[in-house]
Amino acid sequence: MKIAITGARGTVGQEVVRLCANQGHATVQINRTPEDPDPSTPKTEMRTADAASDYDAVLKAFAGCDAVIHLAAIPDPVDKDDHKVHSNNVCAAFNGMRAAAELGIQKFCYASSVNAIGLVYSNQPLEFDYFPIDEEITQKPTDAYALAKEEAEMQARAIARWFPGMKIACLRIHQVAPKKEVEEDYAGNNEKAVKQLWGWVHPQATARACLAAVQNADKFEGAEIFNVVSPERCVVGEDAKLSNEELVKKYWPGTKIKGDISGNKGFWSVEKIERVLGWKHEEKE
Repeated sequence: MKIAITGARGTVGQEVVRLCANQGHATVQINRTPEDPDPSTPKTEMRTADAASDYDAVLKAFAGCDAVIHLAAIPDPVDKDDHKVHSNNVCAAFNGMRAAAELGIQKFCYASSVNAIGLVYSNQPLEFDYFPIDEEITQKPTDAYALAKEEAEMQARAIARWFPGMKIACLRIHQVAPKKEVEEDYAGNNEKAVKQLWGWVHPQATARACLAAVQNADKFEGAEIFNVVSPERCVVGEDAKLSNEELVKKYWPGTKIKGDISGNKGFWSVEKIERVLGWKHEEKE
């Protein structure tokens, strides 16, 4: 396949480009500002498009491609104006999906976020209906970033209805980093660790999820949401001594447990992406 990758110079984007090349796919690396040629990557070319503000440029950037992996977005709302975060990410998502649909590109991966349910950036106390969290849980965003991700997932469902045959996988990706880096981050910020429900996902595993979303688009219909999280928790400090059941009692006493969170299992279900797309989080560190 020839795969368009927006946000190609980002952490996940670079991993996706590398993985696609290793598997023999041609790639179009798309960034908001011009990039120098990439002689280290076979069968690749560089194109420029601001996905949030220039729809025509996105059309040109996607031209001739068989699939799209859409990563371009403001990655977090920290120290940024809410209206800019929301507007940029909602428009970038719509323009990417709509441009692909106009060009007849039916295999589309959208980088959503676990924050689509309302998570670490929330401005109000968090509430979870149950653990482990699956893709059907009620979304309760109270920040601009989470709201934009929820709206982008709604757009995906609308575009898939609007253009029959289009397959859009919305990947709810957790904090992307090797486990050691996440452990260091959580050790210095326990409130963040708790709000993130001790989750993480390795960059290479994230790239495999993105590629699986377009390679296995025949495995689902319309728009579907998939959690992309390590199946194992990342708990540090004194909390590491506690079982998951004890962590729930300590931090989320009103949340019911309706699935297996025993041992070192995480608080996020990845059963769906494993079953439908054949993805596995193989990295332990």
